[in-house]
Formats: sequence, C-alpha cells, structure tokens
Amino acid sequence: MKSLIEKIKSISIIQIIALILIIGGIAIMIPKGKGMFDFYKEASYAAENNFQAGNLSPDLIRPWMSLRYVAVAYAVPQKYLFDELHIQPKKETSLIGLARLNLQMQLGTVDGQPAILKHVKTVILAYRANPVMTGLIEQKVEDWMNVAYIANSSGIPADSILQAAGITPVGNAYKPLGFLSDETHYNGGVKALIAAIQKIVDAQGMKP
Repeated sequence: MKSLIEKIKSISIIQIIALILIIGGIAIMIPKGKGMFDFYKEASYAAENNFQAGNLSPDLIRPWMSLRYVAVAYAVPQKYLFDELHIQPKKETSLIGLARLNLQMQLGTVDGQPAILKHVKTVILAYRANPVMTGLIEQKVEDWMNVAYIANSSGIPADSILQAAGITPVGNAYKPLGFLSDETHYNGGVKALIAAIQKIVDAQGMKP
C-alpha cells in the first residue's frame, strides 16, 4: 500500500493533466463516434430501400429507428405519432430507438419484436387512410426534414412548397433538406433552403 502511495506521489502534474486530457478526449469521441455510426446506418438503410421514392411499406420499420426517423421516412407528423401512441412529446422520446422506448413504456413483445413496432405500423396505416394535419410541432423547419413531412404537417402541398422554393417537384419530396440542397446546388446552401421553406410555412401553414 505504501509503495502504491509513493508511486502516485511520483506522478507529475504534467502527467496528470495529460491523463485528464486523454480521458476527456475519449469521453468526447465515444458519443461522436456513435452518432456517426448511427447516421451511416440510417443513411445506408434509406438508400438500400429507396426511401426517397416515398410510400414505404410499414414492414421496413426496425427497432433501432427513432420516432423522428419514422416520422420523416413515412411523412407522418410527429405530433400525430405522439398522440396516437400516447407518448408525451419530448426531444428525448423523439430521438431514442423504438426498442429503448418500448422498454421504457414496458410494452413487452409481439412475435419476438418490441410491441411498439406493431403499434407504430398500425398508426402509419391509420394516418394513410385518414391524413390529419397537425401543424409543425417542431415549430421550425430543420435539415433532417423532407418536404413531404413538412407538407403533411403544415397542410401545404409538397409541390407548392418545392415550386415556391424554386425546386422541381419531381422526385424531390422525400429527400432530406440537407441532401436536397446539396443535390440541387441550392443558392446559399441548406440554410437558405430552410429559410425559404420556413417563410412559406409561416405564411401558409397550419399552426400546431
């Protein structure tokens, strides 16, 4: 024990600072690395299943998806999902995976899958049978959204939003704004595209 204390005492201040910086760097990189991996998985899955074509099968929903991911992929307003699933609208519940959300809600499993997957599929089919305009619950347009999602939330037709923003409606409604701005070389980039669409939503959209 005495030798251990002596060894600790022999460590210099510079070594201690270096160790703290290394540990701090690792602590910062771990969530960033996970975020990059999650983004790659989401983008790859969307590309593999041609999400940008729209009209996705509810059978493509997976436990790792978040409610926000489902909402934009299926162009179903988050408010509608929250209401129908009886979930309090919060950023945390919007961004965590469905499997984790299912665990928090203690919903159990159905056919070996988190029960919430079946509930989400049912909600999507109900929305398609009877679309409900809720207003944009997020209050502002963001780069992860696509025009189809904004249209279904705000009540403004997707074609009208795209045309007003100076983008051809053909094949562009289901592309995230960040990707759409890059692909179309939008003047001013994604910030300018978001600002243009925000102006349209503020002037014509339904309020939540």
